[in-house]
Amino acid sequence: MFHALRHHVAIARQFVRIGIIRKSQFRVEFLSQIVMDMIWYLFHILTFEILFLHTETIAGWSAPEARVFLGFLFVSDAFSMMWLGQAWHFGNDLKDGNLDPVRVRPAAGVFLYFFQRFSLEACFNMVIAAGYLGFALVKAGAVVLPESMVALPLALLLSFWGRVVLTVLYSIWELYFISSDLSQFSYDFFGAVVDRPLDIWPSRLRRLLILALPIGAAAHLPAVIALGRCSLLEALFHSGWTFVLGVLVFKSWNASFRRYESALG
Repeated sequence: MFHALRHHVAIARQFVRIGIIRKSQFRVEFLSQIVMDMIWYLFHILTFEILFLHTETIAGWSAPEARVFLGFLFVSDAFSMMWLGQAWHFGNDLKDGNLDPVRVRPAAGVFLYFFQRFSLEACFNMVIAAGYLGFALVKAGAVVLPESMVALPLALLLSFWGRVVLTVLYSIWELYFISSDLSQFSYDFFGAVVDRPLDIWPSRLRRLLILALPIGAAAHLPAVIALGRCSLLEALFHSGWTFVLGVLVFKSWNASFRRYESALG
């Protein structure tokens, strides 16, 4: 197991090296991507700040708590841009038969495909997103909670893991319905759900979005855990279940990938 981990880390190091070389050749694209992402962050912040000028709470969330939610949304999104950008090309790669290297499997198929496009500009986004999250946590008083030493790292890991699971899950549907662009449709459709605290939805739908389709793991659950809105036992349960669900999703992807036919037949 330790050898396999070292092997994956070595491959990830090469992905980082290639990503840095690629982005150093396209500086205009590098800067424009950062600017666009900053505008996206700004619009999200302004939306909530304007809403809270007219009310004290939204679905039970105060302004400081909503800022923590946005902080986790930003860091999980930055992680997704940093490592999971190849997912945007999955539909085309599948249709064109360009997934043969994944079949060779010098590493786990999910890791080898989805983590291959490292984004250097997303590192800057992560710094800004982490700074905003830190500011929000301080303002909300979350960093002084006794359990914060456990809750905060757990919340961050959960937000990253949730993004990976969702990305792989969306791509599974594409393997069964080639040329449908279901992975992109799913990302765009459910993206609007990820951007909001799940308490705005009815309880049954909320449970579905947490337990069956782990959308809540990207930002909602991490914010709930970091703010102490749930017990440590509940936090461990949700984190453990999301981990198990992720493993099942990865196994399902590996099984579904057998449907893939290469360009060579």
